[in-house]
Amino acid sequence: MVVNKFYFYPVSIFMGISLYYLLFMGSFIIPDYSFGNPQLCVDIVEYELGNNTYFKYPFSCDQNFYYSGFENFREVFKETYNYQSRPLFILGGFIFYNIVNFLVNIFSLDFNYITQLSTFLYQISIINFIVYLLYKSFDLKTKFTNLNYFVLLTFVMLNPIYKWGIFVPSHQTATLLLIAFFIFFASRKNLTIDYKVALLFGLFFLFHRSFLISYLALVLFKNLNKLMVKETYIKNSYLFLFFLLPNIIYESFIRFVLQRSTYDANTEYWGQFIWLFDFIRGKIRYISEWHCVTIPENFICYLSDLKRMLFYMFLPALVVGVLFLINLYFEKNKKYDLLYESGFITISLFLFWSLIGWYPPVRFNFYSIGHFITILFFIFYLNQENLISRLIVFSVFIVSYIFIPHWNIPEETITFGVTSYFSIIILALFFVFKILERRKEYK
Repeated sequence: MVVNKFYFYPVSIFMGISLYYLLFMGSFIIPDYSFGNPQLCVDIVEYELGNNTYFKYPFSCDQNFYYSGFENFREVFKETYNYQSRPLFILGGFIFYNIVNFLVNIFSLDFNYITQLSTFLYQISIINFIVYLLYKSFDLKTKFTNLNYFVLLTFVMLNPIYKWGIFVPSHQTATLLLIAFFIFFASRKNLTIDYKVALLFGLFFLFHRSFLISYLALVLFKNLNKLMVKETYIKNSYLFLFFLLPNIIYESFIRFVLQRSTYDANTEYWGQFIWLFDFIRGKIRYISEWHCVTIPENFICYLSDLKRMLFYMFLPALVVGVLFLINLYFEKNKKYDLLYESGFITISLFLFWSLIGWYPPVRFNFYSIGHFITILFFIFYLNQENLISRLIVFSVFIVSYIFIPHWNIPEETITFGVTSYFSIIILALFFVFKILERRKEYK
């Protein structure tokens, strides 16, 4: 029986609540975001519910910028609003805040944490949007059951960006969304990029600026066999104007209707990407522990952080690598659906983030390679031909992901503990099962 995918939203809420208890109420995972580093400015604090009842929840130093926009969307248009460049993301938070606020008021509930709850539900909705897009992509190639949909939802929710990110208002939860967008459109062989596709990506550019790379990667992907044709560049230059149109309208509204200046904290405060223009002119304006704003220093810093990210994700990366090697040994000619599309957008984003110039621990490498590891797991899961193989892959995914701490953890304190032994045991079982499966085929 095919279940309406909308019903998985309450399932994901239950999973999110379960994660909350696992992360903040249990003692299995280090419930920390900043690990004592004031630069990372996220702490776990206790909030009072009343009647001497308290609950732990993360508090981020920049959450008030998000929350002020969620509570009053007009904040976005202020000249010094940090996140003015992501109005669509703020608008989503604003809509969820008003829905929750309406329900709290209509039922006369004594509840003081409307913004936190609405943010949690908003982040859960982003996860469901990602899962639905990936489902529609893989469903073109593979029969997609309700179980597969639940497994995909689990894979995304246990990805560290979401496992930890659903409890804070950060919009880094959009980083897998732009990958899902690319895969969704790239998987449609007969799709022609037209003004509607360009406008859609341009609209989501107001959600997360990296949708620019998702769109450009899609244009390149769809025109790989037409790169020597002049009309390709003429047509896509014209379509790029449609991509820019939503942002042009948005910024024109601020400048000419409201008569205010626009502000982008990413470039003006952090110097992201803009440092390249400074470097060409022989200037250095941005200096901090995480800034690397000369060439090749930026690449050295980025690759150094890649090493740290791979160490942070060592167990999942090792497990999925071993799984592919096992399958390659037994099924040498097997093709994996959407592996090429996933690899293409991963490489595109990896190259893009190398130029950001500001490299805090792990996150920008995770936005490409880290997400790719999660997608690889699911691709491998889907390509198993029987239920037992899939259950084994699902089990080893949970074991290798569930206890991963927040990515801000200092490298020297990362340990793998008993989960590494469980992973080895499950991999051995998978190998044995493949041997038995092959023997059945020869009988």
